Amino acid sequence: MSYYDLRDAMAQSGCPVCRLKDDAVRRHLDGLLWESVNDSGVRHDIREARGLCQQHAWQLVEGGSSLGAVIIMRDVMQTVLRILDAARFQPPPPSLRRRAREMLTPGNPAPANTELVAQLGPQARCPVCLHAETTERVLITTLIEALRDQEDGLLADYRASDGLCLQHLRQALSLAQTSSVFDALIGVQRDIWQRTLQQLSEIIRKEDYRFRDEPRGEETGASRRAIAALSGPQIVTTRQP
Repeated sequence: MSYYDLRDAMAQSGCPVCRLKDDAVRRHLDGLLWESVNDSGVRHDIREARGLCQQHAWQLVEGGSSLGAVIIMRDVMQTVLRILDAARFQPPPPSLRRRAREMLTPGNPAPANTELVAQLGPQARCPVCLHAETTERVLITTLIEALRDQEDGLLADYRASDGLCLQHLRQALSLAQTSSVFDALIGVQRDIWQRTLQQLSEIIRKEDYRFRDEPRGEETGASRRAIAALSGPQIVTTRQP
């Protein structure tokens, strides 16, 4: 369904891949909370990652902390505490190189407790990040395949959309194996971003005292669109106890 998902997302604001990736992450988190929280393999992956990454951990409790979130966090906290219970102080290695380093850079001493620090760090990547990256690859591959079809592809929808963000354009260009797809990606993005650039320039022009009385037009919101295009969409997370 990714072809039709992309087509529908292109009719909405913002980068369609960002929108669909965010939707996929939210569905994945819902599934984790309500369907997979007692799955031993899923719990193992989260323990190995020492919990979810900062972004996805807070998304997990956007609507308030559920029993599933409590179970997951308790599991990870128990793992971290077991590591601390077995911890023993490990001084820096006694070597001439270490002493020379500390003499040369007194503010940057050799690290201590390296094994404990490594154990407390993630032993695997955040599983939700991995799911998000898989979704990105599927969507961008689908877009590339669709752009090859000049008659029944997504070129017209792409041209009428807000385009890809910079990150997803880079990923798409890395998969563009033909000059026709390359030309489509570059041509559409140049046109879309040129409009955004003109809108930003219009905002600046109307800040001039000579033109401040002119009504605002399509340039309204251009700064937010430019941020989304260059840095990705805004992440809004409601933090609840």
